[in-house]
Amino acid sequence: MRVLGIDPGLSRCGYGVVQNNPASSIQPGVDMISGGVIVTDHKDILGHRLSVFHGDFVSLLDDFSPDVVAIERILFRKNAKTAFGVGQAVGLVHMCCYQRGVPVVEYSAAEVKLAVAGHGSASKYQVQRMIQLLANLDEMPNPPDVADALALGMCHLANVSGGGALVLS
Repeated sequence: MRVLGIDPGLSRCGYGVVQNNPASSIQPGVDMISGGVIVTDHKDILGHRLSVFHGDFVSLLDDFSPDVVAIERILFRKNAKTAFGVGQAVGLVHMCCYQRGVPVVEYSAAEVKLAVAGHGSASKYQVQRMIQLLANLDEMPNPPDVADALALGMCHLANVSGGGALVLS
């Protein structure tokens, strides 16, 4: 199964592509295919930013043909402006996936942190470090949006393969 993990945001949206592979050296049989960030300029008008995001996200779907998209469930308590931007990005992700018949699953940040770091209150640094270890990377994935997106993909693979946290061998 190939999973496109999305750490949503309109200014910066992290993405990570992972797939299960029983022969992989990564536990529990996960290959990291790609990771990066979709960036839009906050100075541009909203319509242009949404168009750029849409085009870049559709390219990810076309280039990587995921079986499922795993996205972080949004939860905001303070900054309404940030919440609106993230909500717009999430809406575009759902629309694009619906149009292509790609299912979307949502996980809370705590669920993702529990799956990759062993506890639901892990710091950004701890998530980055665990993704580095789980994916056998020379350096921690940067920016943190990429690590979060890869963690979302790995979280989904862990959940569909029997649940529980990922472990290092």
